[in-house]
Amino acid sequence: MMTFNLIDQPWISVVSQEWQRRDLSLVELFETWETLREIQADNPPTTLAIYRFLLAILHRAYQGPKNVDHWEEIQQDDGKKAISYLNQWRDRFGLFHPEFPFMQDGTIDEKDAGEVYLASLLHGNNTSTVFCHEHQWSSAVLTIPEAARLLLRLHNFDRGGRKTGATDSAAVLPMMDAANVLVRGNSLRETLLLNLVQYDPAREKPSPVTGDDLPCWERQYQKAKERIPVGYIDYLTYQWRRVKLFAQDRQVVKVALHPGDRIPKDISASQWECGIAYTKSPKGLDKVKLNLARSLWRDSAVFLQSAETSSRPRILDWVAILKAEKGLIESNLHLQILGLNVDPKIIAKPMEWSAQQLTTPLIYLVNKPLWQKLTRVIAIAEDHRQIFKSFRGSPYHALADALNNNDAGGFAATLDGESRYWATLDRAFQELLQALPQDKTEDGNGITYGNTRLPEWTKTVQKAARDAFTESISSIRNYEARAKALRTLEWRLADLRASPEQKAERKAKAAKKKEKVSK
Repeated sequence: MMTFNLIDQPWISVVSQEWQRRDLSLVELFETWETLREIQADNPPTTLAIYRFLLAILHRAYQGPKNVDHWEEIQQDDGKKAISYLNQWRDRFGLFHPEFPFMQDGTIDEKDAGEVYLASLLHGNNTSTVFCHEHQWSSAVLTIPEAARLLLRLHNFDRGGRKTGATDSAAVLPMMDAANVLVRGNSLRETLLLNLVQYDPAREKPSPVTGDDLPCWERQYQKAKERIPVGYIDYLTYQWRRVKLFAQDRQVVKVALHPGDRIPKDISASQWECGIAYTKSPKGLDKVKLNLARSLWRDSAVFLQSAETSSRPRILDWVAILKAEKGLIESNLHLQILGLNVDPKIIAKPMEWSAQQLTTPLIYLVNKPLWQKLTRVIAIAEDHRQIFKSFRGSPYHALADALNNNDAGGFAATLDGESRYWATLDRAFQELLQALPQDKTEDGNGITYGNTRLPEWTKTVQKAARDAFTESISSIRNYEARAKALRTLEWRLADLRASPEQKAERKAKAAKKKEKVSK
């Protein structure tokens, strides 16, 4: 009978500090994690799934960290207790164990399995078709390490809908269609420890615990059902799918992928999830999504602080505590944002996966006035989006009107000055993000930020908008139409940079002018 134990056999794809890539076993990983740079699996969703799995092992092995002091003790232990825990549960990490194959449903028969490609294939780039359905390769197989990584990914990132051999639809997974935040350190050890959120069941940290909070490999087998996670460790290893790998000649030739457990629809996974930011609406909490068509910095404020209308990832609450109490991490915060988005119209259709980076001074996590100034910086840039819209009174509408064209929206979409605008601001924002904390003024009322940088940013944004719009209409040969559009542009820019008092004065003058005309 084939054997493959995840504790001893290499399967986790890592990158060393010298940028060398190789596969390691679980024990090898915890023995050498200080010398490793990162996990780099087959694709970003699989990478994040492996990180979450390793965090579940650490939380269970150390039963913490209960507080900052305990976090330091875990740091000093350097993975030894994690290795002891793995050896204690060695049998449960056998991928093809006859009784309890790791994270699989041993009761599924091979006749209910499908071809490997149905479960495994993600394109190697961010195309509109993420899962490959166009090729039915009957001979497609996976190596055992590839299958082990796939197994974890399927429990974290998988499309909803009907599965091969199953009669019920599979639940939508909370990590899907979300911007999942991973705090990055200088080594794999540091990254895992930074993401090891406070875990103290007695204080309901990070979530309430209603029984024995065990990972799935310590649980007795149960058929798939609707159930509420017992606690955070249970949630990290929640079996959203029932999977079974079928191997032949040391290759996986078939994969059974059926619906698994599901959380009741009226229960939000946000009470357990620690790596996702949410916005608040009358209907509840909405996940912040990762959008390749939108620069990540435009949502950076949501990740860095919570507000009345949003909630940052709870792992950053913990990182802020580590910084405030012990100064345990460096001055810059490095975030990796990973996700697999789905078609909003068809939940079963993944659209794109991505991994993006955001580096910011850590002070934004703990300094509310500074963060509020950052939100103002982003708001200024967002306000100038109206330059590129097609409403009456906009530059593109003025252009279309001068050309006797009724399709101002078509002009705006085709000429697409907005893409140029955001591309110009990308680098400028990164520079401002680093410089803003240094631009502070202290007086009797306290410290204020941005007295110099904010006016400079407004000028930068205005120039970016002017240049982007002007370049977008450069191909229009009707000079009178272009002139009208540019006059409208300048009027809009003047309105956007005006103070509230100046806007009120303009409005009053316009009202008087309108009154005279009516008389």
